[in-house]
Amino acid sequence: MTSSLVRLLDAAGHDRPDMTLADFRTDQIAWAVKTGLGPWLRRCTSRDPAAASSPFWALVQAADVTARIIMAEQLDAMEELVEACARHARPVTLLKGISLCDQYYPEPHLRVMGDIDILVDGEDDITSVQAQLLRLGYRAESDYPPEFYATHHHVCPLFHPRRRVWVEIHRGLFPPRSRVGADRVFSLDSVRAELRPSTFRGTPVNRLSDELQLIYLASHWAVGLKHARGIVGMLDVVRLLANAPTLRWERILEGLHHSTAATYVSLLLTYLHRRRLADIDADILREVLRRQRSFGRAGLSVLHAVIDRYVVNGREFSRLMRERNVTIIWEALLSPGPPSRNLLTLFRNLLPSRAWLARSLTGHG
Repeated sequence: MTSSLVRLLDAAGHDRPDMTLADFRTDQIAWAVKTGLGPWLRRCTSRDPAAASSPFWALVQAADVTARIIMAEQLDAMEELVEACARHARPVTLLKGISLCDQYYPEPHLRVMGDIDILVDGEDDITSVQAQLLRLGYRAESDYPPEFYATHHHVCPLFHPRRRVWVEIHRGLFPPRSRVGADRVFSLDSVRAELRPSTFRGTPVNRLSDELQLIYLASHWAVGLKHARGIVGMLDVVRLLANAPTLRWERILEGLHHSTAATYVSLLLTYLHRRRLADIDADILREVLRRQRSFGRAGLSVLHAVIDRYVVNGREFSRLMRERNVTIIWEALLSPGPPSRNLLTLFRNLLPSRAWLARSLTGHG
């Protein structure tokens, strides 16, 4: 049986206002609001004549209004940023939410985001953009020392205290020493080849090509289990697949050749296909799966169950299935293959430690 939250994802992916608020339980409404789907819940139930009399309507309305206010401030901040930077550096590249919100979402506030991510090519331009943001009133804020950001894929986050807006200036799409960061598809030369000229409120910017965007979004979504933040990342891909004018799948398949990203793209696309959230040609899906080496059928079924239970439906972690254990499952099954070794690693890592066994058997601790 398809859950109401899967059906909400489907309605949001294709912008259908045909749901009713009565379709959702209290916990599902709370989870939708918590994960950033509150504005979509409002939009997808807009034709429900009984919605306004629901005891949850005020919560849904508040989520929508809050998202509009926050997004308006973020969009104004972005306009100010790109205008200031255009006079001192090459056009910045919009990443993730700030790129997608006005590209593949019918209204920007429907893509809730925590910060603004931009990619800047070259250390001189990064220094120039940082200087412009500091001039605009932003300040560097982080618990990490400056040395950490010297080799990280983005510089120290910048925060505007009046606007309450965070900005991350990226020098790359992933940490260079990470598994996925070493993929050829995410190298600086490959990324430069996939930049597409665009505008933001009339000022020149760049965006990633739809093909690289898909690989990047799926990889960013899958790196680390995202309990409350994962559902918006899934919707990004659903919206892209439903609204991109054309996707050059041959370019996507080429980018996934011998890459860690192939595992992440395979996981997300197979889930979306299984839940009928995206219409993907069966031959293409097989070719995508052929390029990954981390999981077989058993591992893929477990990963889909984790997505169903904890990302989409927001189930609480339990004493047996603590967040730590679910994270172990996720990380083990997505590790570089072979699948049989990953399953063995999973079972070994889930075994209780000797100290835990001793405390359990003696009743201490």
